[in-house]
Amino acid sequence: MKPLRKNPHIYEINLMTWLNRLSAGDKKGLMLKDVPDRVWSDLREKGFDLIWLMGIWQRSADAIHRARRHPYLVNTCRSILDDFNLDDITGSPYAIVSYTPDPVFETIEDLIALKERLEDMGLYLILDFVPNHTACDHAWISKHPEYYIQASPLKSGKCPRGFFRLLDNNSLCIAHGKDPNFHPWTDTAQIDYTNPKAIEAMLETLVHVSQYCHGLRCDMAMLVLSNVFRKTWRRRVTCDASREFWGLAIERLGSLNRRCLLLAEVYWDMEKDMIDMGLDYAYDKTFYDLLVKGDVRDLKAHLAAPVEYQQRLIRFLENHDEPRALAVFGHEKIYSAMVIHATVPAMRFWHEGQFDGSRIKMPVQLRRRPDEPIDRELTAFSERLLLEVNQPVFHQGAWRMLKTHGWSDNQSHKDLLAWTWSDGEERRLIVVNYRPHSSQGVITIPAKWLWGSEEARLVDPLKGELYLRSAKRMEDEGLYVDLKPWDFHFFGIG
Repeated sequence: MKPLRKNPHIYEINLMTWLNRLSAGDKKGLMLKDVPDRVWSDLREKGFDLIWLMGIWQRSADAIHRARRHPYLVNTCRSILDDFNLDDITGSPYAIVSYTPDPVFETIEDLIALKERLEDMGLYLILDFVPNHTACDHAWISKHPEYYIQASPLKSGKCPRGFFRLLDNNSLCIAHGKDPNFHPWTDTAQIDYTNPKAIEAMLETLVHVSQYCHGLRCDMAMLVLSNVFRKTWRRRVTCDASREFWGLAIERLGSLNRRCLLLAEVYWDMEKDMIDMGLDYAYDKTFYDLLVKGDVRDLKAHLAAPVEYQQRLIRFLENHDEPRALAVFGHEKIYSAMVIHATVPAMRFWHEGQFDGSRIKMPVQLRRRPDEPIDRELTAFSERLLLEVNQPVFHQGAWRMLKTHGWSDNQSHKDLLAWTWSDGEERRLIVVNYRPHSSQGVITIPAKWLWGSEEARLVDPLKGELYLRSAKRMEDEGLYVDLKPWDFHFFGIG
């Protein structure tokens, strides 16, 4: 497989709902092997480098049972689907009972064939890996209960809060998986990362799964870091792991000469920790939060990090954990947010349904999506934007933040974001007014950036606009811009 280009594009597919939609009119339903090549090749032509098939692994019968008895989840699903029934709830794809494909999708042989199909098209296949926990009915629960955080029953005979009882062992309670800031995930069982045998078992699982894909999206990757795990379970564990799990995982993959990308879902500003540890890419939730907040000053500071570091961040406007982008940003802000997201250094992340303007956030347990009206304007804009940012200049080119200045009686330039991409004769200039008021300012153009031109042609392919400016004046004095609220320029320079 060829090495990934810089600033690659990744597309998340909710496998359950996606196949259900592709199967419309087919009573038998499609499996992954039935997906036509044109579907995958279309994604490749749109500029995607990696396809994340979210939720491919076998779901837990226990998790399905629990989900169908969860009042809030049931009511949420009922509010989404007019013709909802309990069979529409399938259980969480993150309560994994076995790292084999769920039978509704395909067999392990089909998965191997799919990896080869995508590889032939130049697409990387990304699959889930959940290190923190398993399903409550995973085989380890009965065979190796020592792999999990444990507790004894209370005097009342009940398990402590956040624990569940083994069916064949009344004297032992197992902890549910947990993020320290939220209630436990009651369809999961928490791995004990102070137990060397449990760590080894999870390392073997990672190595096993890595043979079926080109990379793993590592769920809640920071939860298994020693310092995080100790704080989360300080009342239940008395020691630390001798080495960090992720360091061991990278070492194990290297010893097998197996190249497998590790993409970390990570929060709490710990993305640098994950990258320093050797993982290939890490979520940049701060970028998303700043865009939602509309905080231009802090966004500029965030984008001032070294480019080499930013290129290893995963930046998104939505994913299956966050609300839909159009629902968050609205038509007013969505286009400027999309331009910012697509033109900064990073692994650029898009989500199935995002280009159509889907507004409904789907529970991961829900089997099918409701019909939503397609936002034709947003779809057309997305197609133009994807076409442009697929150009080599946005991947192998040099990125540079630009300074702006204004006047003593007008400092609105501080609300302008501006940067360039350059690759030989290919040059792009991006300017965004990411505020709810008009902004004016002068953009400082890098010296000799407009070499070889007396007249600069500023062509905006997203809007179909053309401006002619003196190249010398632009370099000497800068480029004056006057942008309406949430407006942008996306200039190719000719």
